[in-house]
Amino acid sequence: MASPPIHLILDWDGTLTASSTLPLIAQIGYDRNLSSSLPSWNTISEAYMSDYREHAANYIPTAADRKTVVQELAWLESWRDVERKSMERAENAGIFKGVEGKDVQRAAEQAIRDGKVVLREGSVRMVKRILQDGGKVGVVSVGWSGEFIKACLKTAMGEMKDGRGARVEDIDVRANEIVGGKDGRMSRYFEERGRNGEGGLWSAGDKRKVTDGLVAAERDCVKVYIGDSTTDLGCLLAADVGICIRTLEGKSDEQTQLEQSLERLGIHCFRLDTMQRDELLIMIRRGGSVGGSSLWWASDFDEICGSPLVDLPRSARKFGPYSWVAFTICPHLKTLLFVRPTSVCLSVLANPSNVIRNAKCRKRGYKIGGSEVKLKQI
Repeated sequence: MASPPIHLILDWDGTLTASSTLPLIAQIGYDRNLSSSLPSWNTISEAYMSDYREHAANYIPTAADRKTVVQELAWLESWRDVERKSMERAENAGIFKGVEGKDVQRAAEQAIRDGKVVLREGSVRMVKRILQDGGKVGVVSVGWSGEFIKACLKTAMGEMKDGRGARVEDIDVRANEIVGGKDGRMSRYFEERGRNGEGGLWSAGDKRKVTDGLVAAERDCVKVYIGDSTTDLGCLLAADVGICIRTLEGKSDEQTQLEQSLERLGIHCFRLDTMQRDELLIMIRRGGSVGGSSLWWASDFDEICGSPLVDLPRSARKFGPYSWVAFTICPHLKTLLFVRPTSVCLSVLANPSNVIRNAKCRKRGYKIGGSEVKLKQI
């Protein structure tokens, strides 16, 4: 049976990039309108933060009282109006008047070459590897310019020498867009696609809608989402494999907020370099994470590339024509034992020398090291 390809969906700011690119996108407008009297970007940003702080102060339940994923996603969705007002504020100020597509592309190319936009270690290599292996890659962002993202990726990928068969045109980028023109307006992602009244791509719920649409037709693939902020929460939890970016030094505010939210909601987040191949297989079979609500985290894309997710031989990702049974020997250590129901023998895919000699078959389970665990069908 053919190996299931990976469908990788990535966030942009703070995930693929080391920091936000929004100030750089805004600068395109300021450079285009040097003769105009525009409010400073700091003024625009502070107005946004003021709206956010006021909204957070008045929202109920408060962060401390939000204990469920449903409550947290409702809070994240309530930001939509704050994001809408921020975009309208930039439009009304005329920041993007006269901006054309070529201005955006030129600025993106220069930003990559000057090091103003830095893609995370291993990100380009991973994108190319997924595409070359027959998978798909998409980028979903609440940012203001999909063309900026495409131009950055094209410039970065073009500077790599090992990109056989991987083209930026193969990456499906979904984001808002600068329309420019005499009004300096920006597109509303959903309204541009005939969904009147739904506005732009502004919130965690919007990202989930777009991501679901990208993978809706995919029946035989491993759906992977990588993000760094609370805006990615819904997408991370919906994926077969959800991975949070957490830098080991200089963790961003967005990373810290996501980490705190996961802890408050009781969602476990394990270091990706501890992932075992059998855990990945379980997630693929179940369409979700091992042992309920859990995610993974990595410091950069080099770590992700070295994990079973990408490094696993294609033959090991094949599904057999039978169902597997699995149980955890120690849930905290995430050690797993697989048993084929049609066979009397054990097929141990992890730590065989430590497990097989202590296994004794029983009627309803197996006795491992003195503790009995019931079998669980997946």
